[in-house]
Amino acid sequence: MKGYIQDKEFGKVYVELRRGMTSVRFTFHPDGHLLMRAPLGASAAHLQQMLDMNREQLRRLPKPQAVSFQFGQVIQCFRCRVEIEPTNPRPGYLKTEWDDDNVLHVTMHESADLDDFSAKQYISDRISEAMGYIANKELLPFAREVAEGLKLQPAGFEIGRGMRKLGHCTTKKVIQLSRNLMFLPEELIRYIICHELAHLTHMNHSPQFHALCNQYCRGQEKQLEKQLRNFHFPILK
Repeated sequence: MKGYIQDKEFGKVYVELRRGMTSVRFTFHPDGHLLMRAPLGASAAHLQQMLDMNREQLRRLPKPQAVSFQFGQVIQCFRCRVEIEPTNPRPGYLKTEWDDDNVLHVTMHESADLDDFSAKQYISDRISEAMGYIANKELLPFAREVAEGLKLQPAGFEIGRGMRKLGHCTTKKVIQLSRNLMFLPEELIRYIICHELAHLTHMNHSPQFHALCNQYCRGQEKQLEKQLRNFHFPILK
């Protein structure tokens, strides 16, 4: 069951009542609204009480970074770029197409409302999907180059599609890299590759793992990790 309550501080607070939940949880919706998940049957008075009780904590919750699209926009990515253009003649239709110069042309009708959240989510999803093609073409060779430079031989590299999980080393020593790495600068892509390569030796996050990862990152693991946490993705996660 879904709805919302109006709060004097947080404005419209989305509410999801879920069967099986025993406590109230808060997060921020990608459009910036506060989202409250609560047990099925919770009353409006109880929801407001929980909101008031957690107000100080909620003020410290990380808010989603703003994402916007506009015609004429250029998004620089790893060895490619995205251009958003009002050239598609069909209203309500979005087209993505790569050219020979690694430029992804995202075309929509000029009447499209790019400020609408659902439109932002749709555009983000389509751009992310399109990155799968160029990731195979550019990201995988770069990952192999990094591994060879460290004299490492994983069982293979694969392209995934995660946003929150950008890399993974499987128990079979296959390194999976998200297509969404394409939005990162080269030094952060290399950091994630090095992180996963360190898992070839240590399948954990022990001090030994971090020491090896730091070695692979030329002594910059902590700085790169901080940069990644603060990176602003140009699409909705």
